[in-house]
Amino acid sequence: MDETFEEFRGFDLDPYGHHKAKDGVPGYLRAHRHEYIRTLNDVLAFAGHRECGRVLEIGAFFGVVSVCLSKRSFKVSAVDIPEYMLMPEQKRRYEHYAIETAGVRLEDYLLPFEDETFDVIIMCEVLEHLNFNPLPLLKEINRVGRPDSLFYLSLPNLTQYKRRLQFLFGKPILAPIQAYFDQLDPDKLAIVNNHWREYTGPEIRELLERMGYRIERQYYFSVVEAFKRPNLKNWLTRTVFRLFPAFKENQTTLAIRKQRTSLVFRIPRTVHPILERL
Repeated sequence: MDETFEEFRGFDLDPYGHHKAKDGVPGYLRAHRHEYIRTLNDVLAFAGHRECGRVLEIGAFFGVVSVCLSKRSFKVSAVDIPEYMLMPEQKRRYEHYAIETAGVRLEDYLLPFEDETFDVIIMCEVLEHLNFNPLPLLKEINRVGRPDSLFYLSLPNLTQYKRRLQFLFGKPILAPIQAYFDQLDPDKLAIVNNHWREYTGPEIRELLERMGYRIERQYYFSVVEAFKRPNLKNWLTRTVFRLFPAFKENQTTLAIRKQRTSLVFRIPRTVHPILERL
């Protein structure tokens, strides 16, 4: 993992500086290192006792997971918004690792892949950024996954302790009002930064089960679990999390595609200018 991070030295996709770089390595990568490792371990464990070759990562962002899996001899396709995928350094990196890329706006719903193409589909820290009804997109994900393929979905947990406290004291639990202004400000780069809708664990289960998936595993996790030398505060936090797992900040669901969904969605013209049904 750290060797892969070195390839991103001096390259930063965090225009707001929420995570400061250290030794030239983007701070965002360091802050999310434990999540990358968790994702890779989960996917490799799934692939270990199955014949898996093709992987799709939706919302690849820097491309860390895609690069690591390509190094493991998977045939990887990476998808993100065109603004990221067309950056020269990103294009060179993906080409170097023979990663197929596509610049896709998920609000268009359609994915540029044939039916039942992928053994594993990964979507981490993406669903919460979608400011539109995600059902047609989930149907597309179901379409391009092979029978018994893995849909690996990871995102923030709406019932985490921070959200509970914010709600208790009357504070906003999602994007602040200023974020709306920032997104439409031509002098700012707020493309997909806001969390428009977070979900609870049971909501994710309902979404996926109704779309033709069987939930193989669902769990919550927190960054404090990755600390090798936790201080007293971290130790107490871990203790609380053992008693109340749903208080953790993040959630991951491993879902198996058992059938191609037969659901048909009517797409209003106000939602999509071309699609009428999907």
